[in-house]
Parts: sequence; structure tokens; C-alpha cells
Amino acid sequence: MAPSNSTHAGKFLGTQVNGFSMALEGMGPIIPYYWNKMVSIDFQTGDTLGLTYIICFLSILTLVALCLLAALIIKARSHAPENRFMAILLLAEGYRVMASWYNTYPFGANMLPVMEQYRVGWYFCSLLCLFMYLSTVSFYPPKRLEFMANKNIRNNLWWALPVLTAVLIGALVASSGSVVEAFGGNYHIECRSIDEEVILTATPGSPPIEAGCVETEETFPYSWFVPGSSDAGKFLLLAPPLSAILAAFMMRSAWHRFDEEDGMEHKANEARSLFIGFAGKATIKGIMVMSIVYLTARFGDFNLADLASIDGDLLPIYLYCLYGFMFSILLTGMFEGFMFSYAILKNDILGIDEQLRRSMSWGAFLFFGAVVILIVAELLEGVIPYGGITSALVVGVPLTVMRKPIYNTINLIVVVLMPEAFTKDELSYIEAFSTVMDDGVLTENERKLLALQAKNLGLDEGRVEYLEAWYLESSGSSEEE
Repeated sequence: MAPSNSTHAGKFLGTQVNGFSMALEGMGPIIPYYWNKMVSIDFQTGDTLGLTYIICFLSILTLVALCLLAALIIKARSHAPENRFMAILLLAEGYRVMASWYNTYPFGANMLPVMEQYRVGWYFCSLLCLFMYLSTVSFYPPKRLEFMANKNIRNNLWWALPVLTAVLIGALVASSGSVVEAFGGNYHIECRSIDEEVILTATPGSPPIEAGCVETEETFPYSWFVPGSSDAGKFLLLAPPLSAILAAFMMRSAWHRFDEEDGMEHKANEARSLFIGFAGKATIKGIMVMSIVYLTARFGDFNLADLASIDGDLLPIYLYCLYGFMFSILLTGMFEGFMFSYAILKNDILGIDEQLRRSMSWGAFLFFGAVVILIVAELLEGVIPYGGITSALVVGVPLTVMRKPIYNTINLIVVVLMPEAFTKDELSYIEAFSTVMDDGVLTENERKLLALQAKNLGLDEGRVEYLEAWYLESSGSSEEE
């Protein structure tokens, strides 16, 4: 089907669902619709709407996880400025990972105003994250930036930066004349059947774009939203990874500074965790940003508006880059959330480091499995029927059988990233346990004293067993060396 650039402002077809419209009639029940799209993902033809739905659902889960981590940080020390700062940062990251939430469900074109306002918030959070990345030096300052540790600066960053960001975003919109001029247009694309032209709906003032449908009859009907972009929008999309690189260097400098100072091991470990979080984000996101730069240079823009106009041989590369960037938003958001939460919470909440390591290890295992399934599905597509289902079986069964060695390997890496950390109460118990174990024998009276110590420190039986096992294992390793 030939692409079309016809625009119908405010036009939509279909039935209403909770105030919003299904994009098209004839889709049938939504669950089978999702299933059909997910099992028919094909990068060769551009039929990737199912992958878009998967990313959207994962973004919702990522948002929930980051909000929970932010709540834990606030609950641990709600009065501490660093906890408030980090909670605000994680909430902003959570909002950013929901970059394409409007494609979670086949809404009608009447969702365009909501999408437009959401994007204002998204760019607000992008600029806020840029400022907050660079402002972490206020809590972990390198020697040359010690002035940032001033209490008047450090204690007010958590509210001052959002206010400054809101003022700048408001000024940008006002000076541009409209949200569309500031951040780009908003588009809704409907593909009803292979015999009909594409229906392109845009918010008022949106620049005209080319739109087309995938010419595979089995994919119809379907619809999706496409965000446009302006120069300012592209800057706010690409700038946070660059600021993360700078923040990583500053945290590395702070880490080594605190590591050389007596009694600053606690600060050094926190700065190390932030360095790893920023370095991971900068590396993963940086690679995908380069792919977006390539897309811009090669195709002039990066979106899913007109896949029909892209040469067939280049289409898979285009989609790999685009979806790789979308996945990188989720991956770096979660990685950053785990590392920052570990830095702030490891010495305040009993066993939080162990819980974060376990969650991160299982998350990495599931992500690894999902990526392998997608790769195998792409390889099997067109070779055998139902490539997606077959790949799930081909990969899922071995992963299930080999899950323990794979998980243990991943966990070893995670332990390096997030070493064992104990609260003051846990360290007190370990010290008491090491004292009674000097002779290698634990008497009944000593066990009673340890039980009383654990009760006074608020440690439950499971945590006590873990601490004792950790000490005995560590002692055994030291003797072997």
C-alpha cells in the first residue's frame, strides 16, 4: 500500500471503552488480539506491533518497581536530603521508562491530547534527570567540587531542581508558542485493511509526516501512536546519557577520594555504587544513542510512522536500532534503580542488599531468556509455522533445566556489583558471633547470649542464620588463603 500523508484532525473510528475508543472495529476481544500480535512478530516485514506491546507492558512493571524502590528510600530516612533526592530521581526515571505507554492498548485518536500532555511530563523528567545526575556531586563531592557539599545547596536540591526544571520547560513551551512547536507533533495511525488507505490523525499544528501500513494481510486491522520530535526534543532525548557519562567520571573521582580517607569507607562504597549505576547507563544507553544518531542520519527521523517507505533490506536494521533503544530505556532504568537503591539503603534496612541482589539476578535471568527467545523466533520466522511459540519451547525448556547454573553465574556478577553490606545492628551481631567463635566451639550458654543479642538488635531467626553462615564462610575462605 502506498504511504499517505493525509491528516484528519480528531477523527477516530470504533467503540468506546471506559471513555476512550478502540482504534478500529473488527479487532475482536483484546486478549486474543494481543496474543496474535505477539506471536507474529517479524522484523523482515515490519510486523513488530506485538513487540511494542511487550515493551509497553514491561515499562509498566518497571515503573512499579522504581516507585517501590523510591518508597523504600523515603521510608528508610525521610528526613535525609540524599534520600529525598534519590527518591525524586527514581520517580523521574520511572516516568521516563513509560515513554510509549499510550501504545499499551489500541486507543483511538481521541487519546492524542492526553499523549501530548504526557510528553511534556516526559521531557520535564528528562531535563530533571540531567540536572540530578550532575548534582549527585553535592552528596559525594570530588576534591575540586567540595563547594557543592554546602548544606544550603545539598539540603535543597531535592525540591529546587524540579522547580527549576518546571520553569525552564514552561519557558520553552511559552517561547515556542505551543507544546507541538516545543517538542514535536503527535500522530495516530490506523490501518483498517489492506485495501484501504492509512488514516493519519494529528494534533493541531503537527508537521505533516508520511505514514504507511505493513503490506501483510494477516496483520490488519491495527493502529498505533507516533510521537514527533523537535530540535529541543531530540536534545532532551539524547542529553541524559551524555550527562550520565560525566556523572560517572565524577563519582569515580569521589569514590577514590573517600577510599583514601580514614573512616570514609561507607561514603566510598556509596560513591562506587553510583559510579557503577551511571557507568552502566552511559555504556548501554550510549551505544543505543549512537544507533539513533545513525537512524537520524540515514532516514531523517526515527519512528514507526512509515515502515512501507523503508527499503526491505534496511528495514530489519532500522527496527533493531529502534527497539534496541526502547529496550535500553527499561534496562538502564532498572539497573540504575537497583544500584542507587543499594547505595542508599544497604546500611539502613536489614537484608536489603540480599533482596536487591536476588531481584536483580532474577531480572537479568528473565531478560536474558526473553532476548534469546526473540532472537530464536526471528531465526525461525518463515522456516516453520508459529516461530514465536516454537522458539519459546526451544529456548524455554533448556533455560528451565539449566536455570540454576545460569542464575548462579549471573548472581556471581551481581555480587561483584553489589557486595555484601550490613547495617550497624547486623555488624554488632557479627562482632559478637566472631568473639564467641574464637575457639571454634559454640556452647549452649553462648548460644543463649547470642539469641538475646539478636532479640535486642531486632534480628529474626532467618537473618541470624544468614549472618552466621556468611561469617563462617568468610572465615573459612580466609583460612584457605
